[in-house]
Amino acid sequence: MANQGKRYMRMTDPEPEETLLPLWQKLCFAVGGVPYQMTTTVIGFFLNIFLLEVAELRPGYVAIVLFSGKAWDAVTDPTCGFLVQRTRTRWGRLRPWILFSAPFAVSTYFLLFYVPGKYKEEIEEGRNPTTDISMEGRLGYYLVMFCLFEGFLSCLHVPYTSLTMLVTTKQKERDSVTAFRMVFEAVGVLAAVVIQGQLVADTRCNGEEDIEKKRTIQDMIDQEWAYRTGSFIVVGLYLVCCLTVFFGVKEKEPTENDAQETTGFFAGLKLVFSYGPYMKAAMAFLFLSLAVGIVQGNVALYCTHSLKMGGSFSLFVLVLLSISIVSMPVWQCIVVRFGKKKAYAAGMILLIPTFSSLMYIPEKSMAAFYVVIVFAGFGISVALLLPWSVLPDVLDLFMLEKKTRQDAIFYAFYVFFNKLAIGLGLGLSQLALSVGGYKTGECHQPSSVGETLRLLVTPAPVVCVLIALIFLWLYPIDEKRRMQIRQDILLYQERTQPPLDASQATMSYESITVPAAATTSNDITHL
Repeated sequence: MANQGKRYMRMTDPEPEETLLPLWQKLCFAVGGVPYQMTTTVIGFFLNIFLLEVAELRPGYVAIVLFSGKAWDAVTDPTCGFLVQRTRTRWGRLRPWILFSAPFAVSTYFLLFYVPGKYKEEIEEGRNPTTDISMEGRLGYYLVMFCLFEGFLSCLHVPYTSLTMLVTTKQKERDSVTAFRMVFEAVGVLAAVVIQGQLVADTRCNGEEDIEKKRTIQDMIDQEWAYRTGSFIVVGLYLVCCLTVFFGVKEKEPTENDAQETTGFFAGLKLVFSYGPYMKAAMAFLFLSLAVGIVQGNVALYCTHSLKMGGSFSLFVLVLLSISIVSMPVWQCIVVRFGKKKAYAAGMILLIPTFSSLMYIPEKSMAAFYVVIVFAGFGISVALLLPWSVLPDVLDLFMLEKKTRQDAIFYAFYVFFNKLAIGLGLGLSQLALSVGGYKTGECHQPSSVGETLRLLVTPAPVVCVLIALIFLWLYPIDEKRRMQIRQDILLYQERTQPPLDASQATMSYESITVPAAATTSNDITHL
């Protein structure tokens, strides 16, 4: 009897295909990830060198701007998540935030790459031209613009990432739209480097300038206009993508079991920071983002002053991110074969020897650096794909255990942890450059700056990756547990959904062979 199958009579929906999202709607949703990735990529790769080389702020002031802007997200991200959770409009809860915050975000982003005042010649000591606004005045300007932009960016990214849970109620479809989103986000990263990188490549220092070379006012104006032109293109794409999401995505009303309770702000904080699986996933993401952020924020200066190949920086990053995109299907196959947690760990482990090798690459060794870039591309692909892929599993587990959803708050803090890591990486890097003797506005830098940059891109990122691996090891949702969560979600939905009326359902008979002892998630087909 144990080997005999059982015949079940199943009530089925006459149109089950309606539960699947059409391809065009998945694409409309996916393009919404482009604005965040484009702007944060430009900020991560180019804002620090813009502030150092064009706005001519001291490294210590650059650290204040970059870290304060990200630390400000400690307020804006959770607050945005709290407000989104309470929003009710005829267009839904999430999409209005994406659309109506866009004009403010693009305005502050454009002004972020504007140099206030007029350039003037500095006769004394043969210094480069500077503006007629004091350095403290420029510090205040960029601090305000950066904080404003980060706040408005939260109004896009928090509701957009939360939209994953409301664009469909099916976990398989959520995984599918997340995969589409990750591909488009990678394309956004690539587009940012192509647009901004190619525009500024011919206007900035390459690391081989003569010590006596002095930049003219026209050089400074040309470099500023290169950044400003790039920002104009980025804000145009930002607006198009937001409009596409608003008009192309249908925000579903949450089902009874998906409905999110409205809780107080501090009660929401307690839920986030007291839920172990979420905190382990978030800490792994934070330290991985910190490692990548340190390298990302310094790679332009590293190529310029450590490798003396600053002129090829944009090409290096283009190759790096192209490999990241191409390798995404490979990692997706690894996820299917071995599970998310093991694939996540493999990508992190790959980054350890990659970052370590940056310490020892000789000057002008282009071939050696390209080899490192190839391995780095595979590792960065995991950083783009897996952290966001594990979060829906955590939220489903939370719903099963607490019988409520708080997706907006969880996503808000996930975004915040990512931004905080990038801000910490950039801020600490600028402080290290200040100690290393960086000279603001100068093309030729002392050898101590090159050595400082080598130290920045190797020991600290490696340590951060190791800490991220520890948190991932503690993360409780392996592939077997994930399959069990999927099965429990289906059972929970069946118990909580209202019974079908006889006139709205059809009767079908299916032979389903079920072993007598089969009660685990192994009965569910793997993604």
